[in-house]
Amino acid sequence: MVDRKQEKTLNTLAANITKKNELHVSDFYYAIQISVCLLKPFGAWPLANDETSKFKIVLHRASMVIATFLLIFIIVSMMLHMMKEKDVFLIIHLMCELLFTLMAFAKYVLLLWHQDRLRFCIDYVANDWRYAIIAEDRDIMLANARVGRTFGITSVVFMFSCGTLYYLQPIVTPNLVNEDNVTVRSHPSACEFLVFDSKVSPVYEIVYFLQVLSGITAYSAFCGICSLMANFVAHVCGQCDVLISLLEELVDGGKLNSGSIDNRIALIITRHLHLLRFVSRIRNLFTEICLVEFMNASCNICLLGYIIITDMNNNESFLQIFTYFFGLVSVIFNVFMFCYIGDLLKERCQQIGTICYTIEWYRMPSRKAIDLLMPIAISRYSATLTAGKMLTMTLTTFSDILKTSMAYFNLLREFSSRD
Repeated sequence: MVDRKQEKTLNTLAANITKKNELHVSDFYYAIQISVCLLKPFGAWPLANDETSKFKIVLHRASMVIATFLLIFIIVSMMLHMMKEKDVFLIIHLMCELLFTLMAFAKYVLLLWHQDRLRFCIDYVANDWRYAIIAEDRDIMLANARVGRTFGITSVVFMFSCGTLYYLQPIVTPNLVNEDNVTVRSHPSACEFLVFDSKVSPVYEIVYFLQVLSGITAYSAFCGICSLMANFVAHVCGQCDVLISLLEELVDGGKLNSGSIDNRIALIITRHLHLLRFVSRIRNLFTEICLVEFMNASCNICLLGYIIITDMNNNESFLQIFTYFFGLVSVIFNVFMFCYIGDLLKERCQQIGTICYTIEWYRMPSRKAIDLLMPIAISRYSATLTAGKMLTMTLTTFSDILKTSMAYFNLLREFSSRD
């Protein structure tokens, strides 16, 4: 039989489960706003469950087709120009631009390929916001959401500032004059077309415009994926903080974790399992994307460093050198963000096991304290982001990327000096 006091407690718990955060829609949008603004215009953000109209479905698919066309357009045109080019230094320039666009395209395609996984993660986050009914939990989640937004905004500022300088170069720098005393207008990205001349109007303006749109697509995919990862990991950190708050009230109970000792332990185990499932989904979603980012950073840091030093030796314009330097800083910062986010995820998930041990578990009944062994054991196996399930994205990996890039750079410079 259940006495009146226990019945009242159970009724209160049942009522709390059915309650919802009245501001969950605005809170959720605040957390993922940067990612939505970057990915939705290009079809990389999945449709919501209630977006079933034919118009929205057609518009979503048309966005994917247009974004794919723009990226393939600039990739193919650069490849054609590279096959025609004979100057080794100009080929290295083209390789740097082509590699960045190829990697952005690869990450965009991977995100489209894993739309179901992305939809699941988004629903997970939305559901957590929907049931954040305790003010302290909501404040913790909002604080971590601000951290995720900061990562996304910083990535956008770095990458789009570099892109603006890059695509304004043909406008602000004087045009070249060839041997026949004819002015040759240049595009932001080198391009070659077999069926028409891209240097004459109006083809020049059309190609220029398409290249700008292609750049916006590549930069949006690059920053949007970085922001998306930051948002998800920041959400995990928020859930870890909420779980730590529950653990701190496990022994004696409290405002956040009330009820009997069995109910308090059950709540903690349930929240921990819920968190681990979400972390597993994030790892599966981003493992190939992290591998692409690792390859992009390792090669582009090397190539950009070589281009900067060569341009300085050739007394190129300050704007060109500064643009490539800004690009180098942007690439380094973005791969640092990937590695820092992975390191943060590993640290916060391990912290759960540490807190389980540091609370006053010895004041609990011995049979109840044994239930904490499972979270401690699970936390020993670190939840980390991996690049193709081959290496972990941590700050140690970031230092390895810099070392590898510098090794490639020294090798490239050695071959160049011999030539």
